[in-house]
Amino acid sequence: MDKENVGKYKDSSVKLNDQSTTDTSSPGINSFPVVGIGASAGGLEALQSFFHAMPSQSGIAFVVVTHQLPGHESLLPELLARETNMPFLQIEDGTTVKPDHVYVLGSGSNLIIRAGILQLVEVEKTRSLNLPIDIFFRSLAMDLHERAIGVILSGTGSDGTLGIKEIKAQGGIVIAQEPSSAKYQSMPENARNTDMVDFVVPPEKMPERLINFVNGTYLSGTTSGQNTTSDFLEEDFTEILKLLRKRVGHDFSSYKQSTIRRRIERRMGINDLKHPKEYLQYLHENRQEAQMLFSELLISVTRFFRDPEAFAVLHDKVLPDLIKSRLDNHDLRVWIPGCATGEEAFSIAIILNECISAMNKMVTVKIFGTDLDDQAILRARHGAYPSSIAIDIAPERLDRFFVREGEDSFIVRKDIRDTLVFAPQNVLSDPPFTKIDLLICRNVLIYLQSDLQQQLLPVFHFALNPGGILFLGSSESVGPTNELFEIVDAKWKIYRRREVPTELPHLPAKPSIIDRAIPPILETKNLLKQPQTNHLIERFLIKRFAPVSIVIDRQGFIIYIHGRSGIYLEPEQQQPRNDIMEMAREGLRLPLSSAIHQAVAQDQEVFRKDLNVKTNGEYTSVNICVSPIKEPEPLRGLLLVSISPAKDDLATTIDSNQKEPGENSPPPEHIEELDRELQYLKESHQSTIEELQSTNEELQSSNEELQSTNEELQSSKEEMESLNEELTTVNNELGAKVQALGLARDDMKNLLNSIDIAVIFLDQQMRVKRYTEKTRGLISLRESDVGRPIGELSIRVSYNNFIDDCREVLDTLIRKEKELLTQDGTCFLMRILPYRTAEDVIGGVVITFTDITRIKEAEHFVQAMQDFESVVQTMREPLLVLDGKMEIYMANDSFYGTFQTTPKETIGKLIFDLGNRQWNIPALRKLLGEILPSDATITDFQVAHDFPSIGVKKFILNARRLKRAKDQPGLILLAFEVRQA
Repeated sequence: MDKENVGKYKDSSVKLNDQSTTDTSSPGINSFPVVGIGASAGGLEALQSFFHAMPSQSGIAFVVVTHQLPGHESLLPELLARETNMPFLQIEDGTTVKPDHVYVLGSGSNLIIRAGILQLVEVEKTRSLNLPIDIFFRSLAMDLHERAIGVILSGTGSDGTLGIKEIKAQGGIVIAQEPSSAKYQSMPENARNTDMVDFVVPPEKMPERLINFVNGTYLSGTTSGQNTTSDFLEEDFTEILKLLRKRVGHDFSSYKQSTIRRRIERRMGINDLKHPKEYLQYLHENRQEAQMLFSELLISVTRFFRDPEAFAVLHDKVLPDLIKSRLDNHDLRVWIPGCATGEEAFSIAIILNECISAMNKMVTVKIFGTDLDDQAILRARHGAYPSSIAIDIAPERLDRFFVREGEDSFIVRKDIRDTLVFAPQNVLSDPPFTKIDLLICRNVLIYLQSDLQQQLLPVFHFALNPGGILFLGSSESVGPTNELFEIVDAKWKIYRRREVPTELPHLPAKPSIIDRAIPPILETKNLLKQPQTNHLIERFLIKRFAPVSIVIDRQGFIIYIHGRSGIYLEPEQQQPRNDIMEMAREGLRLPLSSAIHQAVAQDQEVFRKDLNVKTNGEYTSVNICVSPIKEPEPLRGLLLVSISPAKDDLATTIDSNQKEPGENSPPPEHIEELDRELQYLKESHQSTIEELQSTNEELQSSNEELQSTNEELQSSKEEMESLNEELTTVNNELGAKVQALGLARDDMKNLLNSIDIAVIFLDQQMRVKRYTEKTRGLISLRESDVGRPIGELSIRVSYNNFIDDCREVLDTLIRKEKELLTQDGTCFLMRILPYRTAEDVIGGVVITFTDITRIKEAEHFVQAMQDFESVVQTMREPLLVLDGKMEIYMANDSFYGTFQTTPKETIGKLIFDLGNRQWNIPALRKLLGEILPSDATITDFQVAHDFPSIGVKKFILNARRLKRAKDQPGLILLAFEVRQA
């Protein structure tokens, strides 16, 4: 058999299994939790809200897995990086996970984590449905155990529902988005329906719950390397188990204490409780918490064809040998204790069906699945599972043994479901099933203490038929009881029963139940405890004048009996029951069952007449009436079954057909007429049967064609749904990208307009692509001119070779610069540059016009001042140039020589402060103050003074305001003529 047919998940680089063999020796792998985030359609908004609220320094690593189209370049890192300061990295094969980092899976690959290292694996081409979230969540659970955290956000389908079960089984937590806040509710809704979700909150509130849990006591031991179970006092632990037994009726004292304590600590972490005493008080105050803890303790890893290689061994070797050893028409009995939600039980049913069909053996199969958890049993009975089970089941098996139910689930085919019986059972205290050929108890013994394991294995030996098979989990074994079993396959722990004498051991008794909540099996049973019920029923029966009447509920449970019903109902011996179907006598059971179902379905009275009921070897003709009770109100919903004798009592004996005809016998003519009518009825009946057979064959043929068409349409629908989901994700990302590009465009437009530079972009054909507002002053441009050749537009600068220079730059890729002058005298520096795209492709040219009028004027001023300074320096007389503040702006060498001073002592000084303030003359102050505003001059102003360095000197001073441009500072020229003192 091809191992792909056992539903094995396999790829070229890694194999996933249930063994906790992960190497966690890499540095830092034990020090921080890792959050796996699964999202699909509509997940972008949820992710943005999540990371916007998440602190950047939380000590947690995040791995984002979404549904992506193959070949699509994800924009998630760029879009989400705006919401937080944490680094966002695209995952590459071999990436080591670090805290306070976000890793995003791209398209085209699936992802697993091993020893804290992210590994990319190929997508299986043989499967139409790829489930990357489930694949990563499973590996996350096996690699990090308690530190694995799963988050389910908006999306369609059921991806992630199987993975969160693995995370919960390994002690991690699961958070799902509140469906009402999700754009697409299917993924969070399917996750919540598993009853494995710890928190159901909107994305923006998830970080708070997450950080509270991570900083709590549950993970403090795993991150610090210490075992927090040592904080448990034995008395606290015992009190919690006692209270749990009191509330749910199950005793967990025989289970491994370390496992129980870790599960209790997990509930403490979820409820933000720090000490066991606080949790004990919380249990007392919140009755529903006991049920939550009970469910927590029963969580186990289960899925279809778990450990595919083990199922291959069963299929290829063990089961064929077992079936061959059984005679034809043998009733092959299978018992699966700890069946949880039924995946393993249905897996066994499927491979048994395949083996029996291949061997063409006349063997019937009956499989008993049992578990402590009533809710899990109810799920198993329904046989419905999310569509994500396709990851574990080969496509041909999925088509053969499952039927699509709705959009997101499969249901096991009815003929397979009919071979299974699911029932609640405590394997430690309830009687075992017997005459079993195959007993499968995987990953149940590992939760029990070793002494109890050794007591339970003889029970299994007792339950098995000679040659029966025992199949345990890969971490379990028969241990010291190996004399009871021989090894069939050592790797996968498959054993055969040895024929040795054994006695059924005494297991711990079922605990007494005190203050245990009554399970709501049949609410109508409570009517028996109501004192007014009998009175109401009697009044109702008197009103109806019923001779023999039975009041039942809709399941057939007898509430009340009126009259002598012994001729119609017969209690069973040894185990009397109150089910009317089981008590009905021969001839009454089938019509009564039909009438009850019809009355319930139509909500009206149903009659059945002339029924022959066998009592004490004779037949009595009776009429029955089944009527729904609609009033009084307390009896609404019950059914009244009335039984009365028919008018003509047959009272015939069994051998009445053998009597000789007497004087009261019908005449021969009447007998012949009756024979003819009987023959006609037989022929008519046969013709009707043949027509019905022909019609049935046609309907079967049409049904097969419709089924084939439906499967094709279903396959197309799944592909379209998957494609639509991926397109929705891409569309959301592109929408966000367009919005970001729009903002960038607005920023760029405002930037270009604010720099006061005229810019125009031309394509390779010299057509206008875009321009800034400043350009309109140089080129006649309007909005409608975009796309027009630049040569058709009017340019307001004198430039004859404009188009030629643009083409030259486009051809040579060498920039050009040129100064241009407008008619109003404004000077511009024009630059022509090649336009390069992000891919380094030349897409045209960029032309900029920069106003350099002020720069040119400054250049002219500098040149003029240089010329003026040269003139001043050539003069033989001492000269000074003052600015508007009367500070010395310039002096010639003759001045320095005459007055024996230096530029350092002169330039920038106030003229009135030079030397020993010899120029501080009031009359000179006045005259100089009048020169600038009035454009006056000073002529032959005499100054005589004893200068420190040159002695007594007499000067003739002349001063004049220099003519300059309007916006340039005023200057005064002073000339000194030396006279003898």
